[in-house]
Amino acid sequence: MSAADLIRLKSERLSFEGKLTSVILTKTGGTITGKGDATKYGTCFLTYHLTANPSVAGQGVMTGTASAIDEDGNLATGALNGVYDRNGHEIKIYCVDDVTDGAINLAVVSMNLKTDDFRVDFSEIDR
Repeated sequence: MSAADLIRLKSERLSFEGKLTSVILTKTGGTITGKGDATKYGTCFLTYHLTANPSVAGQGVMTGTASAIDEDGNLATGALNGVYDRNGHEIKIYCVDDVTDGAINLAVVSMNLKTDDFRVDFSEIDR
């Protein structure tokens, strides 16, 4: 059985783009923050804490948080957990998000440290 058979995603594919607001990187990891409009969730503030894999350059684990406020003023938060891969100015994060609306989202975050742009593509896991 393949991983594609084990994880099914709901048909709704969502994405949003934003700008990085802070990047602090060290040899052991770092912290990156960003802000964007996540349509479904509203204005979204993201924080990613990176911990470098000491055996593989440019790779490691990520823990983070998301907070979003929609048009009606409702707050949704999420606990983010995953792995990251950095190649030069580009970072990709593969994560699973535990959201306070009950959703478990599978997300891929693409960021460019040179332009401060990021994009999150995500879908809810169909349980």
